[in-house]
Amino acid sequence: MRRTDEEPQWPRVLLTDTARPWVSPLAKALVGSGYTVDTTGGEPGDRHTAVAVLSAGEAAPTGTQVAELRATTGASVIVLIEDASFLDRLEAYEAGADDCLSEPVRADRLVDAIGPLSRRRGRPDTEAADDDTGVGCLPIERRILAALMDQAGRSVTVQQLILEVWGPGRSDEESVARLYLGSLRRKLAAERPGRWRLLAGDIGYRLLQALPSDQK
Repeated sequence: MRRTDEEPQWPRVLLTDTARPWVSPLAKALVGSGYTVDTTGGEPGDRHTAVAVLSAGEAAPTGTQVAELRATTGASVIVLIEDASFLDRLEAYEAGADDCLSEPVRADRLVDAIGPLSRRRGRPDTEAADDDTGVGCLPIERRILAALMDQAGRSVTVQQLILEVWGPGRSDEESVARLYLGSLRRKLAAERPGRWRLLAGDIGYRLLQALPSDQK
């Protein structure tokens, strides 16, 4: 099913596997929420897709699969893995996914996951995060940094970050969030000259601009 209105609604969501039983209810839920839905597979060079949903089956996708989908569409990528475990989700993030959910997945849960990704498309803070994370940072780390940049100088709890980065109802991502926050702290500290410092406290995390002495 593809919306073919003369003036397409944005953002567009690409569903890559039409044989899955969740596709039809998800497409209806997305259209009801104002999205344009594409199940044709997308066209090379079409950069209008905001989010692509990749059904990977029982195993996490390879980096090549995610990279090819991102290169074709320019979209953020949500990966669905059957009965995804914590390690499955980590593999998906390491492959370059922006989010990962366990399949089968309810339509409302997937719509909630699509929301933060579609809203961040083209935002200046995300672009700034791309500039500030340096070589080797994953899309999920860039999204976490962008969320921290929104609240730079303030203490942000892990649950606040989860709500901003993954959307509502994702408390199961706390272990993943803490893992990547630690990775992000190390990568920011290793940059010379560094532009940001990420501090961990009793309440949460604070992103501060690095002092001149820190940049030497």
